[in-house]
Amino acid sequence: FKDFMRVALDGKPNTDFQVPDGMKLIAINRKTGMRAAEGDPNTIVEAFKPGTGPADSYWVIGMGADGSNGSGGALSPQANQAIQDGGGGLY
Repeated sequence: FKDFMRVALDGKPNTDFQVPDGMKLIAINRKTGMRAAEGDPNTIVEAFKPGTGPADSYWVIGMGADGSNGSGGALSPQANQAIQDGGGGLY
């Protein structure tokens, strides 16, 4: 696709992205997917349709709010490290 677009746009002037009417650009924390705190250095900007936006909180099935595994035991150091570091995605 990249090669196709390079040829298709050859000689055309660069134009800035125009945000469609009603869309909101919101800073998102790239690890959590939630709205980024002011000054958060780990952010990306995503566009949201009217009436939508990032989640304010989340929960994981089988996990307690305190980071326990829901059965009263704490997470293993390996699991906690994977959560903190992000796991590199699916690939």
